[in-house]
Amino acid sequence: MIWILIALMACVVVLALIVPVLRGVAGPVSDGRGAFAGQLAELKRDHELGFIDEDAARQAELDIRRRISQAGAVPTDDAARSGPGVASKTLRHGLVAGAGGCAIVAVALYMALGSPYLVGMRPAPAPEMPEELREILAELDNLRAELANRPDNPQGWAVLGQAQIQLGRYGEAAIAFENAINWEPASAFLFASLGQARLFEAGGEMTPAAREAFARALDLDPGDVRARFFMAEAQYQAGDRERALDAWRAILTEAGPDAAYRSMVEDRLRAAEAEAGTAETPDR
Repeated sequence: MIWILIALMACVVVLALIVPVLRGVAGPVSDGRGAFAGQLAELKRDHELGFIDEDAARQAELDIRRRISQAGAVPTDDAARSGPGVASKTLRHGLVAGAGGCAIVAVALYMALGSPYLVGMRPAPAPEMPEELREILAELDNLRAELANRPDNPQGWAVLGQAQIQLGRYGEAAIAFENAINWEPASAFLFASLGQARLFEAGGEMTPAAREAFARALDLDPGDVRARFFMAEAQYQAGDRERALDAWRAILTEAGPDAAYRSMVEDRLRAAEAEAGTAETPDR
């Protein structure tokens, strides 16, 4: 049934395009004599006002009349056969063929790429949002409203930024940390959080903005583990792999056995060492 409807619609469109062409509707065609008449009137007015002398006016009038006579010349054979304002048969046949061809191509493309079987089907219902996630989003909305009224709350901005990172909204998280830094510019934690948000926003690529944030965190607190870890990542991505490996090993040496970040550093160090070993192995 759907294919019959598509074929009928294509036929209607083609007919709407070609019927005016087949009728050969003629329209008035101007030969430009009206414009020349206006030029003559303007020339006469300029001559009477003294803007142009007698010889120049006579010469200009002769030139305009010569162009009028050329405009009234006998039309060409094609124009004579077609009549005034009517396209030639070749052009009309080409337009008809083009309209039919476009309709055929459109139907063929829809048959190849379309999904007519979906017509009349109801879309699948969207999965229901978990209650916990709805509560978290509601709390974030309330926190945003509070910060809009009282932006001088760096702790609130930091909480909002951490929540946005957990939700994968890294750009919004970076904005929240920047707002927090505006009110507490001496916090290594906030600068490290900002760098992490910028890093995740770039898909793990160490951008200049992320590196600058981590460097600022280390300026404020040289022992900040997160900033040290990611600055080693910046060195690794920049090609200074030995220094990066040494930095990660140093973090592990200083970390206690129950440090929460220990497993993350071990996994990154193990992957970097394996990649370095693969790169150093000569091809056989």
